[in-house]
Parts: sequence; C-alpha cells; structure tokens
Amino acid sequence: MRNKWLQQGQRVAALCSCVRLYHPIGHQATLSFLIELAGPYQRNERALLRAMDELEASRAARPRELGGPQSWRTGQWYAPDPRMARRAALHALKLWEQEPAIVDDEVRSLVRSCVANRRLTGEQLTIALSRRGEGEDVRWPMTLIASANGVSTTACPRP
Repeated sequence: MRNKWLQQGQRVAALCSCVRLYHPIGHQATLSFLIELAGPYQRNERALLRAMDELEASRAARPRELGGPQSWRTGQWYAPDPRMARRAALHALKLWEQEPAIVDDEVRSLVRSCVANRRLTGEQLTIALSRRGEGEDVRWPMTLIASANGVSTTACPRP
C-alpha cells in the first residue's frame, strides 16, 4: 500500500513551488531566510513544517491591496512584528551583496553600510529612497534598504 503522505523530498519540492509563487524578498533570499527562521528544512521534517508556517504567516499578513502576480516580490517580508521585515530585508541584502552584479559605487556603499550597521543614517536613507525610481539593478537593493530601515515598500515602485 502506498504511503498517503508525501516523502520529505516531495514536501521540500512543494515548499519550493510555493516560494516560486510567493517570494517577497526574492526567490533565493526567501528560501535562505526560511532556513534562518526554521532550520534546515531540506532534511528535517519539523524545520520544514516551521518553514511552511513562516511562509504562510507572511503571505497571510500581506496587505490585501497588493494584488496580481507582480506584487509577490515586494522587498518586504510581511509579519505582525516589523522587526521581522527588517531582519528579512537585511538577510536579502547580505545575499545581494555577495552577487557580482555591476552596480555603481554609491549603491554598493549604501548596501554595505546598511548591512554593517543594520540601519542607514537619515542622509543615507534619503539618498537610497531617491534612487528607487532607477533601473532594476538599483531599484531592488534600494527597496530592500527601505524595508531594512522600516520604510514600507508597498509605496515603493515594484521591481
């Protein structure tokens, strides 16, 4: 008789499929953040359940006014506690910082400062927010910086 429950690998694949649809801080960053929150879900059933719960809680906390498939990548992890959104954005910025993407020195400096200090100064944040209207290679890290500094990204131009 076949087991009515999915095997661990199938369940992990199902979680990854969910993240393909809902990835508020980017696909890879969302998966990585779930590991930070829940533990190694790829090989631990309890961690997988925690990861699924965390992802569902974020999706459920997502404002209803955000509609359509383009809003699934918003740069903000939704949660009742705003510290969780900042934590997720910093996690995503750390991953972005490791990418060899070609971005101007000012953007890289703002990202590094935000990661190192967990916040930007008022002047730095003003610069970051003013650059959100630029191309994807600038808009995405600036959107994450906004979230890491407690600025709602629902009003940000979507990447």
